[in-house]
Order: sequence, then C-alpha cells, then structure tokens
Amino acid sequence: MFRYALLVRGINVGGKNKVVMAQLRQELTELGIENVETYINSGNIFFNSIVPRTKLIEKLQAFF
Repeated sequence: MFRYALLVRGINVGGKNKVVMAQLRQELTELGIENVETYINSGNIFFNSIVPRTKLIEKLQAFF
C-alpha cells in the first residue's frame, strides 16, 4: 500500500467553489481510497491506496 498526497487547486478560495471536506473525504472513501485525510480546507488530501497508480489516476480524473 502506498501513501499519496493529492493537491487540488481552486477550491475554497475566496468563498468560491466551496467544498465540504467531510463530504469530500466520504466520497473519496467510497471510491475505494483508504485513510483519507484533509488538511484544513485547503484541498490538500492525503490517502492510502493499493490500486495501481494508473488506475488511481483514472479514478481521480473522473471524480474531479
């Protein structure tokens, strides 16, 4: 299992594109991503996954 950092730009900036971090963590967990953590409301997400990197990238691109 690998630990990843996902840095999402443009969310929760200046009150625009508001994303609730608890909801984001839940939705990413439902994709099969494990131990999802977010850092404040910055869009910085840390997680574990056993999914091969190419498949993981495909899942995340489809999600975002």
